[in-house]
Amino acid sequence: MTNAPYPTSPRVIPTVSGPPGIGSITQLYPHRLRAFLTAAYREHGPVFNVTGLGQTYTVLAGPEANVWTVKEGHRHLRSLEAWRPNDQAFGVQRSMISVDGAEHRTFRRTESRTYARSYLGANLRRALSVTAEDLVPLRAGDDLPVAHWCKAVITEQLARVVVNGTARPYLNDLLSFVQNTLMVRVTRQRPPLVEQLPGFRRARARSLGMVEALIDEHRRVPAEQAGRAPDLIDDLLVAQAADPAFWSDMDLRMATMGAFIAGMDTAANTLAFVLYRVGRHPELVPDLVAEADTAFQDGPPSMDTLGGLPHLHRFVMECLRLHPIAPAMTRTVTQDFEFAGVTVPQGRRVIIGTTVPHGLDGCFTDAARFDPERFAPGRMEHRRPGAFAPYGLGTHICAGSGMAEGLIMLNLAAVLRTLDLRGDPTYVLREVARPTATPDDRLTLRVNAVRHPAVSLLA
Repeated sequence: MTNAPYPTSPRVIPTVSGPPGIGSITQLYPHRLRAFLTAAYREHGPVFNVTGLGQTYTVLAGPEANVWTVKEGHRHLRSLEAWRPNDQAFGVQRSMISVDGAEHRTFRRTESRTYARSYLGANLRRALSVTAEDLVPLRAGDDLPVAHWCKAVITEQLARVVVNGTARPYLNDLLSFVQNTLMVRVTRQRPPLVEQLPGFRRARARSLGMVEALIDEHRRVPAEQAGRAPDLIDDLLVAQAADPAFWSDMDLRMATMGAFIAGMDTAANTLAFVLYRVGRHPELVPDLVAEADTAFQDGPPSMDTLGGLPHLHRFVMECLRLHPIAPAMTRTVTQDFEFAGVTVPQGRRVIIGTTVPHGLDGCFTDAARFDPERFAPGRMEHRRPGAFAPYGLGTHICAGSGMAEGLIMLNLAAVLRTLDLRGDPTYVLREVARPTATPDDRLTLRVNAVRHPAVSLLA
């Protein structure tokens, strides 16, 4: 008689408890999500379930989940269900953010050139002119309304640089349309009724009208006739001419609007958190100001110059760590897979907690502390496998990360070169989601003095 081992039962995925009926739905909003998933990771480990309004999500979190996603995510996960409602709001069945595989590569190949850091570098003066225009009115004693100012600047920069237009007359419409669409269709922070309200319908019509007018103008006057370098819309029109079966007119409209969908919240909200930290950490500001002055001492800086400013770069990187705009990714399982000793079944909705490691002491020393020097040579804590993922992971990593980081660096340097700012010591950060996390409208910075005229940024 032999002693056979007892059979082992498969591990059961633990479930995070929540109120009956609604489950953890209120904790899944973008401004609460990272803290919620980090706490759950500490309690349950790298895989656990969360529920919300009858839906079960399996969460993969921690550095081990990030490493798995990079290596295996493309084999087992797809984006369609998470983003199809947003596509449908724009009258299309697919877009770069909602498809995978060959279709995704086709979208990305066509759209990504004008989101690159090098493209911003070639158009840096146009981006900087927007910053200068929005700094000119500020005088000593004024308050800078951080969130609104960042939205206005970044949205107009995207319009001028990426599609050769202007968003100034449409800013409120774009904010209303894009943000409410995402909050209804993707993050589900608002009810579908919002899309039937007259204000939303008007904002939608004006926003889409702006995009369609831009596309029509590009058709009438191609880049070579207009005497300008090709932009995103020019690239889309070339792609449509080469493959009209793939690129419909509605696809072009969606891809053009994508410049605003992808950037007006992400880069703008990150810049707002960066300026919050400028006011919160006055002890770090002198080094930042010295680098900003160096960058502009011979006129507008190049992207290489901005990239060579260590204190400014580390400061932005630490803001991306502590205030990531994209805290997680939602996907659908295409085939069963094993992770951390459990089987995640086909058809399950999963959340990849990409930024959970940002708050773990095992990845970042004293992770709750704001410490830009953790990115300095000799430490480089973000280089640990799976530790740092502010732009997502895998095949859907943000196509505009180079553009976004470049705009944040450029605007931060320009603001510090122009203004001496002071934070309100009584302000306590309150984050809201519109739809991504941003400081609330109470955040202001006082202009203590104008250091250099804003027009000198372009001199």
